[in-house]
Amino acid sequence: MKIGIKILSGGVREQELDVKEGSTYEEMLESLHINPEIVIVFRNGNPVPLDEKVSGDNVDIIRVVTGG
Repeated sequence: MKIGIKILSGGVREQELDVKEGSTYEEMLESLHINPEIVIVFRNGNPVPLDEKVSGDNVDIIRVVTGG
């Protein structure tokens, strides 16, 4: 299944990704070579757990910045 992805990390990058049916958001991030510990995945404006199955909706991936 194809999903639209918007990656917000020091800029905005948009792309389409072909994801295998039954894949989780964590597996999707791995295929994009993105460390799941440094991002939050949103679907329709709501955060989703990484172990949830990918749906056909558009996804936003936002890098989390921490520090002190």
